[in-house]
Amino acid sequence: MDSLIRLLPDNIANQIAAGEVIQRPASVVKELVENAIDAGATDIQIEIKDAGRTLIQVIDNGKGMAPMDARMAFERHATSKIRQAEDLFALTTMGFRGEALPSIAAVAHVSLQTRTSDSEQGIRVELEGSKVTGSTPVVCPVGANFSVKHLFFNVPARRKFLKTDDTEFRHIISEIQNVAAVRPDISFTLRHNEVVTLKLDPSSPKQRIIDLFGKRLSENLLTIDMETPLAHIRGFVTKASASRKRGAQQYFFVNDRYMKHPYFHRMVMNAYGGLIPQGEAPEYFLFFSVDPASIDVNISPTKTEIKFEAETDIGSILYSAVREILMMGAAVPSLDFDDEKMEIPVATKNTDGAFFPEPPSVSPELTMRSKMNNGDSTLRLPTTDFKMPDISDWDRFYENFESKRITSQPKQQPLPHLSIPKTEEKLEISTPLLYGNYAVFPHPKGLALADLKRVQYKVHYERTKQRLKAGGLVSHRLLFPTLMELSAKEAQELKRHLVLLDRLGFDISDMGQNAFTINAVPDGVNAGGEELLLHQILTECQATAKSSEEILLEGLVRQLVRFQIQQGKTLLSPKEAQELLTELFTLPEHLITPEGKSTLSFLTDKELDRRF
Repeated sequence: MDSLIRLLPDNIANQIAAGEVIQRPASVVKELVENAIDAGATDIQIEIKDAGRTLIQVIDNGKGMAPMDARMAFERHATSKIRQAEDLFALTTMGFRGEALPSIAAVAHVSLQTRTSDSEQGIRVELEGSKVTGSTPVVCPVGANFSVKHLFFNVPARRKFLKTDDTEFRHIISEIQNVAAVRPDISFTLRHNEVVTLKLDPSSPKQRIIDLFGKRLSENLLTIDMETPLAHIRGFVTKASASRKRGAQQYFFVNDRYMKHPYFHRMVMNAYGGLIPQGEAPEYFLFFSVDPASIDVNISPTKTEIKFEAETDIGSILYSAVREILMMGAAVPSLDFDDEKMEIPVATKNTDGAFFPEPPSVSPELTMRSKMNNGDSTLRLPTTDFKMPDISDWDRFYENFESKRITSQPKQQPLPHLSIPKTEEKLEISTPLLYGNYAVFPHPKGLALADLKRVQYKVHYERTKQRLKAGGLVSHRLLFPTLMELSAKEAQELKRHLVLLDRLGFDISDMGQNAFTINAVPDGVNAGGEELLLHQILTECQATAKSSEEILLEGLVRQLVRFQIQQGKTLLSPKEAQELLTELFTLPEHLITPEGKSTLSFLTDKELDRRF
């Protein structure tokens, strides 16, 4: 009987290995850039065409390779970085397995030009599907020039499942960010389809973070530097006041290697406990220097999962370092009970079925401060141009309410949440009584309580949707265009959605080098707020990157309307509130905002009678 088990040829074995190591064009970029860093390069240039499908070229000025090494580098498990098993537990280089180059060569057309400083002539090695097709002497600079063409040419299934060029290029940018963040001493240049997308000159660690992730960070970074026998932790965290609901940049690095570490992330979040609103997250860029023998890098093919020998202890050190810098004063937000950005209470149901605003949660710190001020901080009346009604006003209001009470349905049950029909017959709303951002008015179903912020949001959202359906939003030109410099990833996101933003009322010009000018903005956006709004919109775009254009547009409309309301009038007059509420009742699903939060709550006859 013939043997069933056979030794696979090298080219097939390399293709199998490539399935793990080379998952997409970004994987090739990562491996080649890491090799350049290990070679001592101080300048790395990356040329991309068609998001890596057609060409990935990485040129460095490192020490280069001798002809024999250049040919040997494409053999499986050929490496200059380890010599014995013990070396795996004391790694000081980015790569070590000797799998990257043979894996790349197995699924692409690869050429390498390289020369060392002690040689006048270099060598050019060419491979196609793991087979060497050429090896000739060449004149070339010191360093290495890798050219990878037609990626996955012999693996059509893998090529078929690549995403759009925009998506694949975003992954490439992410990989470069992961490497460039820890090496501010190295210059990087990234070109996509012959356009410079990212250019990083040698700089300080802080400036490199700002160059990579956006100038918005420049005023919000706090520096951490804590050294202990177990680990040296340095880097940057953002002030608590700069936390974000979406799109927070969060990065860990160990010994100059990007890593993911859920436990350390939890320690950072715990350090921010009580300082940032629930549902928001800080941004951080933290670098760990530890004894290489105390970590295990050789766990996953991507080397992003790292095991620490003293994980718990280092986590405690991390918590202390972050908490200490946050509590020094600059990072703790001031308490402002008149802040209009405070989250509106969500309606909840009591045991009788009626709806009441849920009291906001109060941290121990706020509770203590309220007690120290004899409770004054617990309830603040808003400053308005009109006074609260006197007793006679309340009497007239109650008479109006009595005239509208329904007495023909004594067995009426409390209205279940969101059970009001999508539209109601035209309802005349009497002038409501106002208490800050809340309004009270009689309604056929009981005493109505309205959250005017949410009502504004709902009404303006529906208006904006109708205007978009009619052709687009009205805009106004800025007196002086605003120049906006973005990170490479943000710039790519903005370019993808320029047409969509034009429909929303923006006029934005691409100036190159990740710079844009904002020439016009939608009506309702005040001058000076356009850059902040655009950052919020880009965050929304990134969060819904995998959604349809319709879902994305809906999210952008929400973002725009929220911003317009924040910039608008803080408190409404009774007449304005009456007009707004009248319009609300003409809208579909008027009981809820687009996110499903209640705009109105009702105190039924039964509930009122029970209370009196």
